[in-house]
Amino acid sequence: MKIKLFPDLALKQQMPEFNFDNPTIDPKELEKNLVEFMLKSNGIGLAANQVGIETSVFVMGHRDNPTLAKGFFNPIILESSTELLDMEEGCLSFPGVFVKIKRPKYIVAKWQNSSGEWEQGKLEGYDCKCFLHEFDHLIGITFKDRVSNLKWNLANKRKK
Repeated sequence: MKIKLFPDLALKQQMPEFNFDNPTIDPKELEKNLVEFMLKSNGIGLAANQVGIETSVFVMGHRDNPTLAKGFFNPIILESSTELLDMEEGCLSFPGVFVKIKRPKYIVAKWQNSSGEWEQGKLEGYDCKCFLHEFDHLIGITFKDRVSNLKWNLANKRKK
């Protein structure tokens, strides 16, 4: 696996739903491989299209507790708070760039796990930020699209 770097077109396309009835790849194997690659890359989230796999799945987790890392297949956002938090984000597809982005304080979402079963939960703070960042990848939005050109240019100057 190799990270697709911006402006790779894979980062700007909406991903098709993962088909549990006729999978092109074993979902448990896909989850395992994405989690391993994310952790090896020091990421906290990774969308399948960031490594050239065109399907609606991402993983989230942290190297401090890798056993909690898991996949989110075909995620859907059901509700989001009107209150926003301004939190710093980075992205493996934009190495070294960090920028503050306003996102909902919490969301309620549902997704399928790697067994194809639906789960639902409320995500807040850090988990919410990560979920929304990775969800954006699946619909062809990058964190660059979430900020003004001025904010983006300043973030890139700090990178250098």
